[in-house]
Amino acid sequence: MVKNRKVLIVEDEFSIALDIKISLEKLEYFVVGIASSYTEAMKYASETIMDVVVMDVNISGDKNGIETAEEIYQKYKIPVVFLTAYGDDTTFKDALQTKPFGFLLKPFKIKELSFALQIALQKQVENKREETSITNNKLGDTLFIKDKSQLIKVKMSDILWVEAMDNYTQIITKNKKVVVNMFLKEFYEKMPQDKFLRIHRSYMVALEKIDKIENRFVYVGNKSIPVSKAYKSQLLERLDIL
Repeated sequence: MVKNRKVLIVEDEFSIALDIKISLEKLEYFVVGIASSYTEAMKYASETIMDVVVMDVNISGDKNGIETAEEIYQKYKIPVVFLTAYGDDTTFKDALQTKPFGFLLKPFKIKELSFALQIALQKQVENKREETSITNNKLGDTLFIKDKSQLIKVKMSDILWVEAMDNYTQIITKNKKVVVNMFLKEFYEKMPQDKFLRIHRSYMVALEKIDKIENRFVYVGNKSIPVSKAYKSQLLERLDIL
């Protein structure tokens, strides 16, 4: 079901972007915004929750759509479906290097857009399952966090919550705090999705460590952690509520 999936449009011709937006809304997607350049696209990717990006290959600015898509996926693991008016082999081969989740030639029919996005979202789900499986097999219940010249052991079962600190991520356990040199979103993608849930742009929590939920906060012991509206439904779906 695609209803309410969040999409970013990256297209520097506003009239075309508006047509894409109308098509997406007919398909019951929620358009989080329209970016016309690399800079705007990266800003959306870093600040906004989204499920997929519809990216024009030839956007204006410092980087083209192919370079922008590659950076978005490397940093934020958001799948990208390319749009282009150019059906030449060179454009396609360049785009292929970024391992795109879909490729559409303009002009396209709304049904073609629908199929491309559904395939992209399904591939993303399969990729996450594979990454989670690999992480679990490789790490078991133990993480080793690099801190200068040493490696600090952290058991995943001891983690209470994790919070973002600018360009770093801080892991909180009952006995210690450990800083990881990566973004929260990147760290979250590496963790077992059945045990942890991101509930805010700055927080993820170990589901089994939640003691109470009240209004827009979860409590782990005496610590109150905010829950964003965008994540609240996911949180409630993951809990056994009587």
